[in-house]
This record gives sequence, C-alpha cells and structure tokens, in this order.
Amino acid sequence: MFGGFKVLLDKLLYAMLGMSRSVEEAFERMVHTCKEPSEECEKALDEFLEEACRETGGCQQRGSGRKRYRKPGGYSWVEEVISRGVPDGRSRLILYVLSRYLLNVRRLSLEEAEAVIDDFLKASCANHGNCSKIYKSWVRGVLRRVSEGGWMPWSLERIRREDPELYNVLKSVGLASGGDR
Repeated sequence: MFGGFKVLLDKLLYAMLGMSRSVEEAFERMVHTCKEPSEECEKALDEFLEEACRETGGCQQRGSGRKRYRKPGGYSWVEEVISRGVPDGRSRLILYVLSRYLLNVRRLSLEEAEAVIDDFLKASCANHGNCSKIYKSWVRGVLRRVSEGGWMPWSLERIRREDPELYNVLKSVGLASGGDR
C-alpha cells in the first residue's frame, strides 16, 4: 500500500460496518485493485463510491474537477447500442450505461440526452421488435438522478460481472465479446 491510502482504506472499512454486501464487495475489489495508483484503481474507487452513494443516498455530485478514465474509443460500443437498439434490457441499459454516458461522457443536456434515449428506444422497436412502453417520466427521473450523482457508465466488463444476462443480450447482437472491457 502507498502512504496514507492504507489509513483511508481502514477508515472506509470502519465506516462501512452495516453496509450491504454489494458495497462490501465493491470495497473488497477496490482494496484488491489499489495496491498502487493506477487507472484500474481509480475505476475500482469510482465503483465503490457509486455503490456506497446508491445505498446511502447522501452523496454530492462528483466529477467536475475529477480526472476521468476515458480511453479513446472506450465507449464506442455505447454508440452502437444507441444506433442499433437491443432485443431486451433497455431499462437497465438506460439506468447503468446510456444515461451516464450521455450526461457525463458526452456532456449532453438533460433534453438532448432524453432525445437520444428516445432514438435508442425507437431503434430497439424497429430493429428488434422490443416496443413495450418505457415512460418518459421514468427516463427523466433517471437522467435527473444521474446528473446529480455524476456517475460514469458501466463498462462491458462490469456488465459481464454484475449483469450476465444483459451482457449476453449485448453479445447476441454483436456488441460484446469475450475480451471487451
């Protein structure tokens, strides 16, 4: 471990007593990954903070001055999801990927992000027959919470790990493969 980071981790562990298993697991992944400063460590830290914030509901927006871990082309698969649509899992993609990508990576306004999500829903209907209703009020609520939370979109690796069913949907339409992140 490096410097005061160990002390910080110990304090976080103490503060986590009584937290849910998902927060504990995110914390354990962070500790395992953060043996030294790295991009992977920053990703693990963001995932832990996201889980803890989701559970407590008491986090302020992060991100304005924070370094982002964007790799060139790292989100190109999200653009494909938007243009192609999917046969299943639209709500989860909106919640964990599209809303976060549109607001916090592409930096669109709430109205612009809502229009892009509407295009995604139309593509899902036209290309896959997935036409069931997703209410605009729900989409607006998701966008509002994401804009306040500043969360980054889930990576393909995180989807594979935490929602294998959704990962298989993406795989079935050629948007994910075994080595993607």
